[in-house]
Amino acid sequence: MEHPPPAGPPQCLISIVLPAYNEEANIRPIYEALQSVLYGPDAIEILFIDDGSSDGTADAVRRLRDEGAPVRLVRFGRNFGHQAALFAGLENARGDAVITMDCDLQHPPKLLPNMIRAWRDGAKVVQMVRVDTADATFFKRLSSKAFYKFVNLLSETPVPASAADFQLLDRRVVEAILTFRDRRPFLRGLVSWLGFPSTQLQYIADPRRAGVSAYSLRKMVRLSVHAITALSSKPLRFSFYFGFLVAGLSIGYGLFAMAEGLAGVTVPGWTSVVAVVTFLGAVQLMSIGILGEYISRIYEQSRGVPRSVIVELDESASGPMKRASSGDR
Repeated sequence: MEHPPPAGPPQCLISIVLPAYNEEANIRPIYEALQSVLYGPDAIEILFIDDGSSDGTADAVRRLRDEGAPVRLVRFGRNFGHQAALFAGLENARGDAVITMDCDLQHPPKLLPNMIRAWRDGAKVVQMVRVDTADATFFKRLSSKAFYKFVNLLSETPVPASAADFQLLDRRVVEAILTFRDRRPFLRGLVSWLGFPSTQLQYIADPRRAGVSAYSLRKMVRLSVHAITALSSKPLRFSFYFGFLVAGLSIGYGLFAMAEGLAGVTVPGWTSVVAVVTFLGAVQLMSIGILGEYISRIYEQSRGVPRSVIVELDESASGPMKRASSGDR
């Protein structure tokens, strides 16, 4: 099925930011998929952010560039993470609108014309919301729901459930995001916090074409901790209120024990004492852990360590996308 180019004023520059970690097998397929839907008068630049890949991801991008494709390579010296790669893409994108999406074809390229159309209609942010994933396991669906529940429970800035880093950002939004110098950013949360006019479009994530997902359970937990500490101080207040509650219960228990002692009744039970002491110790350790997360963020910010280090950066390569011929595909 052919897709007409988005209606509206011609000659905008659209930047596509594609973080890539060991995605050699997906580089050409994602480019050809974009090529099939983005032909038209608009200038296009595609930025592949090689996040320290150990395979031939960078070489695959260079081959496309040498063939005259409007692609740019931004390469890290080592793996700095998905969020750092997204920010590097935003920092180097020059488009009037910037679209961020994954390189594994799970974010359907066929929806990009709809996103651009919504942007032309006035939306500064076009957020794609996943309603299902074609090849997701029960555990993946459950962990994804738990991630958003956990983040929104403790965050002061709600993040749309099932919203991924598949979105279109107007140039004004990009410039506002880049004023944040957070060492460990959470892009979805920052976009929500900024409050620009936005619209949501739904999609079903396609199966991953090749390779394996880099988001393990450990990385999902780490991302959720970073997201919460980046967006909210609620955990600190929670530990304070919880400690206050436990202190109140301890005082109540102490008054009860004193009253029983004055009445000549000995409150029995070493077990209960040990349980209370153990519980209080756990509360203290949890509170210290929460405090430690915030202190570590302050420490990293004070050091002025960059989010990432770029070891290779292509100059601008943009132009109207040429529609792929049957021979190209």
